[in-house]
Amino acid sequence: MRLIGGRTAVAALHTALAEASGGDPDLAVYDGEVTAAARIELLPFVHEQSISITAHRYGNLDPWSSDVI
Repeated sequence: MRLIGGRTAVAALHTALAEASGGDPDLAVYDGEVTAAARIELLPFVHEQSISITAHRYGNLDPWSSDVI
């Protein structure tokens, strides 16, 4: 969860969130200052994924994957 706001507001939200979640360690709370670089700001929230498609069978192209590739 990303908390955005002034220092006192974020501190109050952080405390309320900790109480509401019962201190659940599965809940990640980011309460640092917002950066001007969006790529750096989004790093904890976005994960890179890779997908591969085998578009042939014995060297012959499969027609179902031609639209994807």
